Amino acid sequence: MATALAPQNHPLDRTGATDAVVSAVASLVRTGKAVARSRQDHLGATGTPLAVLRALSRSGGDDRPGDLAVATGVAPSVVSRVLARLEDDGLVARHRDQEDARACHISLTDEGRGKLEAIQDDYRTVLGAALAELSDDDVERIPPLLGRLEQAILRAAEHRAARDHLGTATNAPLRHQATTESR
Repeated sequence: MATALAPQNHPLDRTGATDAVVSAVASLVRTGKAVARSRQDHLGATGTPLAVLRALSRSGGDDRPGDLAVATGVAPSVVSRVLARLEDDGLVARHRDQEDARACHISLTDEGRGKLEAIQDDYRTVLGAALAELSDDDVERIPPLLGRLEQAILRAAEHRAARDHLGTATNAPLRHQATTESR
């Protein structure tokens, strides 16, 4: 008598594969952070400061601090401290809002754009050397697979939050952050 096979997408059927993906992603994140830290002395910006520079670059460079907090996924107080440092280093400039004297906008300076470009060039060089060890087919498959994994993780997290009665409103910044980071 033949037994019915469980659907392939049932979470229990993929426990081993899920564990392997979690391990691989965690290892990739750790490696990325370690490489970034090792380059910090040479390049001068990693972590949240780099995320702020990237967010300003993607947005056209005229955001409010609160927008940067959402885009980088960190607390507004953290962004305030980072902006003060970036401003002291000449990488960003604050501009008062003409319509609201309480508000300001942040933009990249020419020095900030140059620093970000140097950092991105260095990362491209390091990653390019790593990708040279992979086949062309593997390199082409990586971006869409990572993008699909990111979106699947976001959907699963939102589904879990809704199921736990947390509501989806609390997850909006997470989706925004991940979506802007993948651009």
